[in-house]
Amino acid sequence: MRQRVLALAGAAVALMALSLGAPAKEVTPMLGGVIIDGYDFGKDIGPKGSIAYDEKTGEFVGYYNGLKMPPGRRAIFAWVHDTVNQKSEYIGPVGWLKKGTAGKNKGTFRVSVPEKFKGGNFGSYEIIGFSSEKTSSLDAGNKVLAKPSEPSGSDIQKALKPAYYLFAALPGADTDLHYCGHGQDFFYAKAPEKQICYD
Repeated sequence: MRQRVLALAGAAVALMALSLGAPAKEVTPMLGGVIIDGYDFGKDIGPKGSIAYDEKTGEFVGYYNGLKMPPGRRAIFAWVHDTVNQKSEYIGPVGWLKKGTAGKNKGTFRVSVPEKFKGGNFGSYEIIGFSSEKTSSLDAGNKVLAKPSEPSGSDIQKALKPAYYLFAALPGADTDLHYCGHGQDFFYAKAPEKQICYD
C-alpha cells in the first residue's frame, strides 16, 4: 500500500515539475487521509496533490485531487506547522474547495506567504498544512471574511488537532515521512512521538 501511494505521489511530482518550470523550488507531494470529517473510510481514497514554493513570487503553487470536506466547512486555509513545539502559524487562504476533483479535474491553488517567510526561510516550521474552515470565512473572490485563530480539529476524532486535510514538507525542512499505522495515512514530522497523525 505504501509503495503504491508513494509511486502515485512520485508521478504527481514529475507532472508538477514539468508544469511549473524553473522558478519553482522543491516540488513535493501533498498527502492526506480519510480518518477525518467528510470522508467515508470504507470507500474514499486519500486526497493527494503537489506543491512548490516559488521564491520569485513568494507563493506556494500546486494542485490537489480527491479532496473532500464536510458541508459548511469548505474554506481552505494554509498554515505552517512545527511538529517539535506543536505550534502552527497562519499563512493565508487557499480558496473554496473544488468539488469532484479526480484525474485531470484538479483543484489548483496559489497562496501568497507573509513577508517574514519570503525567500523561503520557514524557521523551525517543517510542514505546510491545509485546514477545513467555515465556508463563510471566504467570499467568492477569495477575500478573507473571518480569519481563523488556529487550524480546525476533527469533530469525529477530537484528539486530532490540527486536522490537516493535505500536508507537505516545507522546502529545506529536516523532516521524514511516517506511516500512521492505519488506512492510507502518512505524515511528515521531525518529532513523530509528540503528535498523533495530522488526520
